[in-house]
Amino acid sequence: MKVLVLDNNSPFTSDILNCLDKLDQKYECRKCLEAPNPLYYDRIILSGRKKNDKRINAINSTTIRLCHTNDKPLLGICYGAEIIALTFGGAIRRGEQVVGMTEINIHRENGLMTKMGIWEAYESHSYTIARLPKEFVSVANSRFSPYEIFCHNKKKIYGTQFHPERSGDFGFKLFRNFLNL
Repeated sequence: MKVLVLDNNSPFTSDILNCLDKLDQKYECRKCLEAPNPLYYDRIILSGRKKNDKRINAINSTTIRLCHTNDKPLLGICYGAEIIALTFGGAIRRGEQVVGMTEINIHRENGLMTKMGIWEAYESHSYTIARLPKEFVSVANSRFSPYEIFCHNKKKIYGTQFHPERSGDFGFKLFRNFLNL
């Protein structure tokens, strides 16, 4: 299986790669502005970002649409989740700056997490998803976001507002489940 990690200049991309290394998963990590065709890969992971960039937004939206059209499993992390929501007609809003561990409640089984309940996850963002597109559902929430994890209701497209790459065993399990979809 070939995995593409699309690096949107996140300070945590190396943590994503460390998780994939621990899972013995082969991957290719490419800077967003040098993005290859996502159709050459079996799974795509969109990282977070440091700052807004219209070119990066456009490349991510194109990648997301290609994954949707061609049934490619896609995982968007933080900004990656936000751009998934925006691409399909959702909305984001500026919120309070959140950094550190927080409890999230998985309230609906899904491909990423099959065990419902409370989990600890690492947050680092000042924007949050305000409204999901109509074809997506929330599967986890927290006091900071009603959409900590969301998924498409028919396709293997997932978003996490938090950073699984910095969330210990919980995040590691989430990556493993994504790879095993």
